Amino acid sequence: MPFSAHVLRVLIASPGDTTAERDAVTEALHGWNAARAEREQVVLLPRRWETNAVPRLGGSAQSVINDQLVDRADIVIALFDSRLGMATAAAVSGTAEEIERSHAAGKPVHVYFSTEPIPRDADLEQVHALRSFQEQLSKLGLLGTYASPEDLGHQVRQAIEGDLDLLGLGAVPRRPSGRERAVLRARYDSEREQYRDDRGAVRYRTRRERLVVTNAGEAAAHRVRVSVESLAGQGTPPRLYGDETPDIIPRSEFSWPLMGALGDGRAFAVVMRWNEGDDEFAETQHVSR
Repeated sequence: MPFSAHVLRVLIASPGDTTAERDAVTEALHGWNAARAEREQVVLLPRRWETNAVPRLGGSAQSVINDQLVDRADIVIALFDSRLGMATAAAVSGTAEEIERSHAAGKPVHVYFSTEPIPRDADLEQVHALRSFQEQLSKLGLLGTYASPEDLGHQVRQAIEGDLDLLGLGAVPRRPSGRERAVLRARYDSEREQYRDDRGAVRYRTRRERLVVTNAGEAAAHRVRVSVESLAGQGTPPRLYGDETPDIIPRSEFSWPLMGALGDGRAFAVVMRWNEGDDEFAETQHVSR
């Protein structure tokens, strides 16, 4: 059945040496849509210059991309491997211009740099220019790094979760008129640990996976009981460690450690039950890694 949803245009900005990474981000966004779009009433629409920009005369190529994609984007994901890209009239590269233009407009902008070994045939002038740009950009905020396209896709899905809160989007349970209610929302959280493999390359692995439940409502949720259930085609869900039934006051959260491997892109159902006075409530939400 059809459902109403907010559509967010997510621009994937990067030089031409990041095809695998761009594909990984696109797949991550489609994976989020499959697991979460209907529940959150949000659809993520990947936008890429090579597939979504329409050829048009009048102005530079970058100005056309700015008009058709950059200025219409709601979120920007920028990626760099070993190249900064070609300079434009307004910035050191087209991707740099897209980052600066979007940041100046107040949009969420996430920038990631590869930590994989530099290719033997890399343009060293481009590598140096990229490192200089990275150093300058670090003064504007926190930059991300990725060890592989798969690692990047995982990080992008986590970034999107934060953007939904920032933009005030996502479905919430309906409240009876005139009454304050607790609104519980679940999310997956984890820490990424850096290490070096046998060849000395920097890699990342997931550790300390947790399920976090936040009360975004106006009333306290008492004796919160949480369980996880499998979804069709998603395999065995993780297990919660611990049997706590906490009270979660408004604008606070509680987390439970997760046990059991959870592959990239896997989703599961979180069933949350709680009490408000003599009334008992329940909410089910789909959560993905």
